[in-house]
Amino acid sequence: MPTRAAIYARQSRTGEGSESLELQVERCRESAERHGLEVVVELVEPPSTSGYKNRGRDRARFKQLIDLTRVGDVDCVVVYKTDRLSRGGGPGYAPLVDAIEAAGGDPNRFILADNSWVAEFELSIRAAMDREASALTAARMADVRGREAAAGKPRPGIARGYGYERDCVSLIDDEAARIKEAASRVLDGESVYSVAQDWNRQGVPSTGGGQWSTHVLRKLLRQPRIAGLREHHGVVVAVGQWPAIISVDEHERLLAVTAARRHGRKKAPRTYPLVGFLRCGRCGTNLRSLGREGGKRSYACRSGEEDGCGGLRIKAEWVEDAVRDYVVGVLTDPLLVDRLVAALPLPDDSTQRDALEQLRQLELRRDRITDLLVDGSISKADAKRKRLEVDDAEAVLQRTLADKPASRTLTNLPSTAHGMLAAWNERGIDYQRSLINLMIDQITIHPAGAVRRSFDPDRLSWSLRV
Repeated sequence: MPTRAAIYARQSRTGEGSESLELQVERCRESAERHGLEVVVELVEPPSTSGYKNRGRDRARFKQLIDLTRVGDVDCVVVYKTDRLSRGGGPGYAPLVDAIEAAGGDPNRFILADNSWVAEFELSIRAAMDREASALTAARMADVRGREAAAGKPRPGIARGYGYERDCVSLIDDEAARIKEAASRVLDGESVYSVAQDWNRQGVPSTGGGQWSTHVLRKLLRQPRIAGLREHHGVVVAVGQWPAIISVDEHERLLAVTAARRHGRKKAPRTYPLVGFLRCGRCGTNLRSLGREGGKRSYACRSGEEDGCGGLRIKAEWVEDAVRDYVVGVLTDPLLVDRLVAALPLPDDSTQRDALEQLRQLELRRDRITDLLVDGSISKADAKRKRLEVDDAEAVLQRTLADKPASRTLTNLPSTAHGMLAAWNERGIDYQRSLINLMIDQITIHPAGAVRRSFDPDRLSWSLRV
């Protein structure tokens, strides 16, 4: 069986004095015939193709040669000179040697150049030089990236980051305003899901032009870059050389309140905004949500749960509409809002800072638990128990951070009844509960009278916070 050969030709310059591609191919054909080789393919790069730049990765025909070699479709390659394969002391030879070894080829009779075979010894030296050059280049680039990060320089990527132009420095005003809006709403107690759904209803496009998902919006709000911070390998290393959209304090609080529960079971989304606010007028137990066939919802006192009497129920829409009308009515009256703000406690920034530091310590504790488990110092059962303890403590701290200064929430409210109703309906249950919590401590639901087909407002006894 004749030895199958590939001819490879490359012309790095098209100026006078450079060997033409036609001449190279003709000389290679003559050399192949002289050595009794069967030429099965001729691989000719376009003119002015560098043999050094990017280690040959931009050369389509060189890639094809590597692939043909690896699968065993060619037994050798014929070139006009060795520098046609690669220049600069060897870049490009390492993948070629790897392909020869993968196919089980003979390195001593693989490259035919200048009418003679390149010895395996020379080929190995060239490949070793290639790998060393590649490692040095990677190290230099890593050092450059690290120094750029430490200096706060932006790192433009393939995709544009939301809020900024492709230079990662110039703000896009509309998008920056949206980020501020989302951050404010989430810090005021609204869920990321609610904000994403609201933006989709308004037709607000994401960076790629599609709709917003909870995951994408949460990821955006957790990015250090929107707070003007430079991140490198997942760690903030410097203040960035671009304008911040939100403050560092807001960024840290967003990290805490948007931290997804990575452990334990996922909870079903809340569908009853008044759970925890309603009490049974017979026994004093908290009313629980109750769903029925056909989508009918109610709040009920359940027997067997927290010593409930099981003797009271009210339609969910009746009491939810009453609470909505009360809250909207108060929050659209400027005088009542001013009184409400004056009665609220002043925000305690030290509590927020302490909670953030405790969250950082809990993350360190979680890492130590993993180390102890890997070292065999604790059992899997002990590790699981300790992680659950960390999860519970983390949940308490996240609720602390979620209790934002209520006065800020009140200053961001729509000014009209129509706007307030729209916000109530569109921003979701978490937003509704944050407003309810500002002014209502609890509502006692009394037993219904003889007529039960219509809502009786006298069944509700309101206990207000202010």
